[in-house]
Amino acid sequence: MLICYNDCMTDREQKILAKIIENYIDTARPVGSKLLADSRLFPFSPATIRAAMAELENFGFIDQPHTSAGRIPTIKGYRYYLDNLLDVKPVADKELQELQQAIDTDLRDLAKLLSDKTKLASIVYSHPNSFYFTGLFNLFSQAEFENYQLVLNMSQVVDSLEKTLSPLFKKVDKLEVFLGNQNPVSPYCSVAILPLPRQHQILSVIGPTRMDYSRALSLLDGVLKITQ
Repeated sequence: MLICYNDCMTDREQKILAKIIENYIDTARPVGSKLLADSRLFPFSPATIRAAMAELENFGFIDQPHTSAGRIPTIKGYRYYLDNLLDVKPVADKELQELQQAIDTDLRDLAKLLSDKTKLASIVYSHPNSFYFTGLFNLFSQAEFENYQLVLNMSQVVDSLEKTLSPLFKKVDKLEVFLGNQNPVSPYCSVAILPLPRQHQILSVIGPTRMDYSRALSLLDGVLKITQ
């Protein structure tokens, strides 16, 4: 169901925003109007695409990091995409079996499996007994962490994750994604959190704001179906 803000966008702008975000997730490179026009994914002229991108930028859904560069999604753009445009597809039966096997073995195995499949970091937190973190190499292998200062910032975040996640144990009651200033972990990353009430634990996947949300949420949704 479309949530319409005061600056609700047209169907054309929604499609272009989705493609900008998905392309940026794949490449970590700003997306230009020429790339979208050359892709032939839209029945729009290059001028129409440029006009739509200008509107998206005016609304604050995308930004231009450099004068000559293409556009990248803003936090507002990602949030709109997550709330309105992202279609989370169910995992295949084979992967569902892998998730089930990991859950039956140990939730730490599940965290490792999620980290391997998403190429992100994963955490299992049980209040107040245990905290398991895996996938740091995956996290710092993302393109964003070529920035040394960002690595330092995230290293501090990792050191305080247990303390940060503890308050969320009672606050999060469904699968949620936090990003930007709304992210209690850090504004430098995104975190998808899934409560597992029957196990008295929470499971989370942490990555850059550019994380592949479709993949991460599909896997977490699969875990949810198994554990309910």
